[in-house]
Amino acid sequence: MNAYSSIDQSHNLTNKRRLLTIMEALTTAPLASLHDAVRDGYHPDAQVNVTHPLNALNGLDAVVSRWWQPLRHALPDVERRDYIVAGGRCRDADWVGCLGHYVGTFAYDWLDIPATRGVVAVRFAEGHALRDGKIITSYVFIDFLDLMHQAGFHPLAPSLGREMHWLPPATLDGVLLTPQEEDRSRRSIERVLAMQAALGLYNGKPPTREVLDLMGMVDHWHPNFMWHGPAGIGTTRGLRGFEDYHQIPFLAAFPDRRGDPAVGHFISIGDGDYAVTGGWGSLQGTHTGNDFLGMAATGKRIHMRVMDFYRCDEQTIVENWVPIDIPHILLQMGVDIFGRMRHQFRQRDPIRVSEWLLRS
Repeated sequence: MNAYSSIDQSHNLTNKRRLLTIMEALTTAPLASLHDAVRDGYHPDAQVNVTHPLNALNGLDAVVSRWWQPLRHALPDVERRDYIVAGGRCRDADWVGCLGHYVGTFAYDWLDIPATRGVVAVRFAEGHALRDGKIITSYVFIDFLDLMHQAGFHPLAPSLGREMHWLPPATLDGVLLTPQEEDRSRRSIERVLAMQAALGLYNGKPPTREVLDLMGMVDHWHPNFMWHGPAGIGTTRGLRGFEDYHQIPFLAAFPDRRGDPAVGHFISIGDGDYAVTGGWGSLQGTHTGNDFLGMAATGKRIHMRVMDFYRCDEQTIVENWVPIDIPHILLQMGVDIFGRMRHQFRQRDPIRVSEWLLRS
């Protein structure tokens, strides 16, 4: 796959604006009109995938009943805040990558996560392929573990990084609705792919700092880069923080981790100073090393759903947002994180449990 595929800027802007129009309709349409909004925004043959426990949604009725309707019910006053909207060509398709928060009052339980009756900010990251102005393929990452944390439930060991609100780009220019220089877009995705290739230089030995130095990460990252990880891993700053709180624990747990070229990225685009990549199971590894997320080695072969949103400057990667489907990884390790949360809920609030059981 080429690092960068040229795209007509006018067409790219049309796709990004169309995607935002679709999402605005889906978050603001009266619930009685939600089916119409979905039919207007999605191709009849759309393939839609959402992080665990929703996974593959087969048909537009499932897109409504399992995804949009529960979201709109749980957060009746929801608003969508996009931090990054970037577009480009990948695998002969037009893609738009979005990252931000759904903000609103958590009024009703969602996937058994108990409602707080207060405000929450639900992290989202998405990759959408458009055809004739409609979504034909969609990958949606929702940080359900972070929502559990906001609801007061912590079914995992404490994160090594800092659990905190995901920040928007420091430059506040991530929603790209003006033409971007093609050379700059090419430079951004090529820089990111070069860094990802360098990650592949890991030789499988215990990840000491000397071993990591051989990968040459210092050549790719800004000295004070921000790495915004998912709940369960947390946010880090600078190369030392990234290595200590994510890279070393991850490599120690999955010493044979590799990207599967047969699966590959579903999105790999550059748009101005931003780049987006993502794989739905393309990153794989065997959990044979140290513990991960507080779980001792399981010996399981894990397929990981991951997206990366990057902001670059003239020479380095400055910021990286990394949604990962942590509940799906844990499920493959034999841990039902939603079951753990329900157990904590039963222990903590027996009155609400009784009400919940009566409703169900």
